[in-house]
Amino acid sequence: MTEPAHQAEPGRVIGIAGVAFTSFNCIVGVGIFGLPGLVAGVLGPAAILAYGTCLLLLALVALCLAEAGSRVPHAGGLYAYAAAAFGPVVGGVTGALALFASSIGSAAALARFFIDTLAGFIPAAGSPVGVVVVLLALYGSLAIANILGTRGGGRLAIVFGLLKFTPLALLIIIGAFAVQPHNLVWTSIPPVAKVGEATLLLFFAFMGIESGLCVSGETRNPARTIPRAIALSLATVAALYIGLQTVTQGVLGPALAMSTAPLADTAGVALGPWGAQLLGVLTLLSAGGYLAADMLSSPRIAFALARAGQLPQVVGRIHPRLGTPVVAIGLYSASVVLVALSGTFQQIAVLAVSGTLVTYLICCLGVLRLRALGVEGDGPPFVAPGGWVAPIAAAAMIVWLFTTLATRELVATLAFVVVVGAVYAARHAMRRPVVLTK
Repeated sequence: MTEPAHQAEPGRVIGIAGVAFTSFNCIVGVGIFGLPGLVAGVLGPAAILAYGTCLLLLALVALCLAEAGSRVPHAGGLYAYAAAAFGPVVGGVTGALALFASSIGSAAALARFFIDTLAGFIPAAGSPVGVVVVLLALYGSLAIANILGTRGGGRLAIVFGLLKFTPLALLIIIGAFAVQPHNLVWTSIPPVAKVGEATLLLFFAFMGIESGLCVSGETRNPARTIPRAIALSLATVAALYIGLQTVTQGVLGPALAMSTAPLADTAGVALGPWGAQLLGVLTLLSAGGYLAADMLSSPRIAFALARAGQLPQVVGRIHPRLGTPVVAIGLYSASVVLVALSGTFQQIAVLAVSGTLVTYLICCLGVLRLRALGVEGDGPPFVAPGGWVAPIAAAAMIVWLFTTLATRELVATLAFVVVVGAVYAARHAMRRPVVLTK
């Protein structure tokens, strides 16, 4: 049965806050709770250099994402941009990487982390039966919230984002009073290689800004909303990360480099014995915020792939009354639960890192192609300043990051891209009409 025209796409109900907080939640996961110690272990008090370098590089990628999002206001995020720029084969590879290598693996890992953290408060949650019960309850609730309405999913992302941001901001403010200025003094200028090593760590921590773009098809006035939402999300994350790094370094000093829980240790010094418990609850909120935002954005990748004929058409079905991609949401939820239960998410996480870099590279180069094709959305698109500078500089940055990956990660990524590309190329060739000539 053919769907009515008015049901072809979900409604546009998400504004700047919904997109920004979706990206914010997917960037600020649990990594921030160990990140200050890792960076301090490489650069010490000079860690701020890596933040500046990383933000400069990430800003180039963000400019490309903002322009692509304003030109291609459809569901699917990076997949939609790649398909519009380079066609269905490259789009299929991008969508597969975004869905299988990044979204499902990362969400499964975070779901297990959520359970491990919860088990510290409720030991029964860590038992075999408890894991199954918590996963089903967690993803059942998230799926229902998003199936009942995209607006509700967007509001849920905003709520989790505020619950996460507020305590971290308070830790920065309160911790500032416990800072020892001598702990922030640089003892030397770190070499460029060390700055690059730390920048790589931070770049991985900043990944996820594209997640809010997966709801482009349900965003109001995307040409205006998406660039502003990306700027708001990136600015908020930058201020939060730099503030936390400064406070933890100033409070803990040399001990920061050896700390495995730097935020909890800082809270213990600044807030007293109950600080660590507070950070435990905050960790749950952070992981929960990521999972809520991911549930709003990632199923739209499967939805977009199905609507393009690159997944079974049933995955692209819209609920006739609620107007949400009900099958994609349900299938994605089930996939994350199965991967989390199997434990294979640890292996998938290795591919997730390099897979995300590939999708970023395709999107950055795709901006140049979208310009050449004259692709525009509902109105005049946002254009990254500097002409070709931002896309080319961002692509060069990503190639540089590829050189830091282990050989096995590069081989695994290449194998995935080649296999998926071959499958989509063969399918596309078989669907191409045959032209008879005399």
